[in-house]
Amino acid sequence: MPPAAFVSTPPTRRTRRVFLRLASATAGAIVTQGCSLGSSASPAAIGDLPAGTVASLPVGSLQAVGSNPACVGRDAGGVYAMTLTCTHQGCNMALQGSVSAQGIVCSCHGSRFDPNGNPTAGPAGAPLVHYAVSEDGAGNLTIHGETEVGAGVRLMV
Repeated sequence: MPPAAFVSTPPTRRTRRVFLRLASATAGAIVTQGCSLGSSASPAAIGDLPAGTVASLPVGSLQAVGSNPACVGRDAGGVYAMTLTCTHQGCNMALQGSVSAQGIVCSCHGSRFDPNGNPTAGPAGAPLVHYAVSEDGAGNLTIHGETEVGAGVRLMV
């Protein structure tokens, strides 16, 4: 029989207890890490971006600006612009999704946004960032990607 200093609880009991403790801690860390990735993507930097003309943007339309992570739309209130960087994990929805007058879809993970950039289906939980838009004398539109504005701000045309 071993000396009293080496007597301990049976290995199966300690192993099970240690396993459950580690499994619980690991699962918590995985869930926490997964949630922290959920809605943390910032918009891609675009600077000033030419966005076509007012004449080519009818009321009730929303369109991507080429392959740039930005779109321009027009509703009864005027012209607006917003990012196409998905707020879930940063996918460029101009390249990995679809943009139409009905809304925006991210094909990376299935997030959906209404035409004003509000999330309608997850995993994205945050709305899309809106940018200032200007028009020159010839009707050319420019999105100012470094100037964020509220979701209701419109350029009157």
